[in-house]
Amino acid sequence: MVKQSFPLLGLHCAACAAHATKALESTSGVQSATVNLASATAFVVYDETHCTPEMLRDAVAAMGYTLRINEPEVGELEALRQREASLLRRKAGVASVLSLGVMGLMMWPPMTLPKALLSALLTAITLLWAGSGFFIRGWRQLRSGAAGMDLLVMLSTSVAFVYSLFRLGNYLWAEGQTHQLHQLYFEAASMTVAFVLLGKVLEARAERRTSAALRRLMGGQPKTVQQLLPSGENVTIPISEVEPGMLLRALPHELFAVDGEVLSGESYADEQLISGEPIPVAKVAGSTVYAGTLNGSGTLVYRACEVGRATLLARIIRLVEEAQSSRAPIQQIVDRVARIFVPLIVLFALVTLVAWGILSPINGWEQGLIAAVTVLIIACPCALGLATPTAIMVGIGRGAEKGLLVRNAEALEAAGHIDTLVLDKTGTITEGRPEVKAIRWCLSEENEYFASVLVALEEHSSHPLAGAILRALPEQTKGQQKEVAHLSEQAGRGLEGEIDGVTYRVGQRAFVEELAGELSPVALSALEEGERMGATCSLFARKGEVLAVLLIADTLRPSSIKALHALRARGLEVIMLTGDGASAAHAVGEAVGVSRIVAGVHPEDKASFIEGLQQAGKRVAMVGDGINDAAALARANLSIAMGSGSDLALETAMVTLRSSNLMQLEHLFDLARTTLSTIHQNLFWACIYNLIAIPVAAGVLYPFTGYQLNPMLAGGLMMLSSLSVVTNSLRQARRPRR
Repeated sequence: MVKQSFPLLGLHCAACAAHATKALESTSGVQSATVNLASATAFVVYDETHCTPEMLRDAVAAMGYTLRINEPEVGELEALRQREASLLRRKAGVASVLSLGVMGLMMWPPMTLPKALLSALLTAITLLWAGSGFFIRGWRQLRSGAAGMDLLVMLSTSVAFVYSLFRLGNYLWAEGQTHQLHQLYFEAASMTVAFVLLGKVLEARAERRTSAALRRLMGGQPKTVQQLLPSGENVTIPISEVEPGMLLRALPHELFAVDGEVLSGESYADEQLISGEPIPVAKVAGSTVYAGTLNGSGTLVYRACEVGRATLLARIIRLVEEAQSSRAPIQQIVDRVARIFVPLIVLFALVTLVAWGILSPINGWEQGLIAAVTVLIIACPCALGLATPTAIMVGIGRGAEKGLLVRNAEALEAAGHIDTLVLDKTGTITEGRPEVKAIRWCLSEENEYFASVLVALEEHSSHPLAGAILRALPEQTKGQQKEVAHLSEQAGRGLEGEIDGVTYRVGQRAFVEELAGELSPVALSALEEGERMGATCSLFARKGEVLAVLLIADTLRPSSIKALHALRARGLEVIMLTGDGASAAHAVGEAVGVSRIVAGVHPEDKASFIEGLQQAGKRVAMVGDGINDAAALARANLSIAMGSGSDLALETAMVTLRSSNLMQLEHLFDLARTTLSTIHQNLFWACIYNLIAIPVAAGVLYPFTGYQLNPMLAGGLMMLSSLSVVTNSLRQARRPRR
């Protein structure tokens, strides 16, 4: 079986995603298919012996959508999506202006032939240009038996328009019958298109958090790399030509192009993108380097091992794509209602026509046609279409005021049902920035002098921790100029230099012990202290003795303790999931009051851990900040990224805490409850409106009152139903902020 993601263009709503999914699943050889509206992708599992990408492309093309089976350029896809969004906005704007013009012409007495002809022309433009998509997709849905909102819009507007043309034609043929002009319903047809397009624009705004960052990450890899030939010559080649076994050269501060093994040179690599660890990793002969990570200040020669889609970075990205596509489509409630609602309304309109024709011998078929048109217009699912996106837009706006960037309705729904909260450590609970927590001097005197020696050494160091050490030392020690001789730095071990004829070393224990010999009890005690607090210990020594032990660790975010206490008070189970070692993880866990800690977890295993919790019946929210958290974020029921995190984490996440303040999680859960309540109210009133209005439109009151609802009034009621939904959503915005 082949698992593959394809860009899918032309999606406009949840119904579009549902129809595209159905078309893909119906293709021979397809085991499963999921269309993700937010990322505009289709994830398909298929048997390549019975199915080809071309067959998948043709299946969705029949529904009016475009499946890109060739690897597209990032800029090309983004340009296409932007053009689609821009065209939708233009169509909604034109339809609104033209329909308001038609409304004015039709409602302003007296109705004359020029006004009727102008109304017909404006309505035709509205339907044929602004509403063309409804007719194209509706016709394809009709042919494929996949009834959706597009089909209902097509039927209601076309029947109202054709019937109005019929009445206008009767007036032209039978001069003087002015009552024919009072039975024109052009404004109902044009306003229907305008309102539905407005709903689609609002929905598109709420959903427009596509996987652009994911594609930028792939497109942002180096386009070329330096290959080292056997002759010793360097040549620049495209990344696409790199094959396993090639010798490549990484210059200082350059991204590694592929996964490989270092053959020569010494440097450090910033691997926080992959591991989440803020402390750079030493790279010497035999070390592994990863595509997308940043080389430090040294030059390395490395052998390519994994290239293209086989690199660790590419595997993580595929995990993200699969996990994103596995989630249920957004607005599933509206989609389910629409699947039943549309065919029933069409059937009910036909039944209404036939019933009038049979039960009313005098003008029964004519009255039945009016009643059928009225049913189609009044039942147009504008209110259903606006119910969710308007509530989402208001909810997202309120969230933005509180520093919460919420991607879609699914995030808010998930937030209302979470019972387990999983947090990464580095960059989430902590700042992700190492600092010197303590300097344990092993001498009782001359500390200021040796501090100035340490400053002189670290000022010449390229190690990233040198900055943290310099920030921690007293200012008065930094103005003393000391000349450093015989300076050398060994990647992964430490720094050695001579000052005033004395040799000093700073770095790892084994490296320093070669110069200092056996450690003193004070130094050993400091190392034990560092181990208890999960700190990285750097030793400073001269020949024969250790001068100081520096304890370096990450810093807790100011809000972490209070926020996690509040979340536990809500009844949430809080778990720390980190790739750090056990000692560092437990030290942070104890500081913030988290009792369940899972340490030493690789990026690919984080998603598996989340999945295990879900299989145990948990509804899991994951909070993280790095690409190493991206697969777990995508797998969780609710994914939350810190605002200071990587682009991929922000893209994968359903919610972003813009200020990286964990206290915002409280606001998120409150916002979710309010917005979900508004959505349910909107859907309830939209359904109640249809349950009452549709029988009245069909003429159920006519035998008792002699009153038959006309299509023009039905159009007004349809607009009022939409307005009531929007008003109820805006009411949420006026609720007091906490």
